Amino acid sequence: MADRMSRRELLSLVRRSARRALEAEGRRAQPPRPPAPLRPPGAAPELILADSCTRCGACVQACPREAIRPLPALYGAWAGTPHIVPRHAPCVLCHGLRCTTVCPSGSLRPLRSPQEVQMGQAEVDPARCLPYAGQPCQECYTRCPLPGALVLDEAARPRVTSACTGCGLCEHYCPTSPAAIRVRPREAAFWT
Repeated sequence: MADRMSRRELLSLVRRSARRALEAEGRRAQPPRPPAPLRPPGAAPELILADSCTRCGACVQACPREAIRPLPALYGAWAGTPHIVPRHAPCVLCHGLRCTTVCPSGSLRPLRSPQEVQMGQAEVDPARCLPYAGQPCQECYTRCPLPGALVLDEAARPRVTSACTGCGLCEHYCPTSPAAIRVRPREAAFWT
């Protein structure tokens, strides 16, 4: 007799199982969210950018490196707003930071110098970085346009400092695949 469940216990077990199944199905049904985008220099905070950007493409046209592209439709309300994918084409911190001067809506604010750029912060993955495995490589260090943004330790391993602007030149030229150094966008909490 002690092995038998009461009707209440059985219904409770069925409800819990059904709830777990629905929760699991809900997790499976949701497509994975795309990564937070890396914005061009002078970009307004995400919520302001989504509302103020007219998606005119002036920044895309002005970029001498053709690094700025409109976000694809899978970004929903943010689709069409400017972003940069460093692995394809990094921001070269061009003279005059042209994209910031042509934006008619103010979504990209004018900046005076590359040191003012705060697109993101590069991060080194020691498990992928060649110098951390004892192999010679200084691509990220030699390509970095800002003195002091990347430094080498006594073993010639790269370390990113707070002077990093997030331009992505280091990520673009990293010889490993995937890149051992990646730029984390300024607003990494894009989807929260």
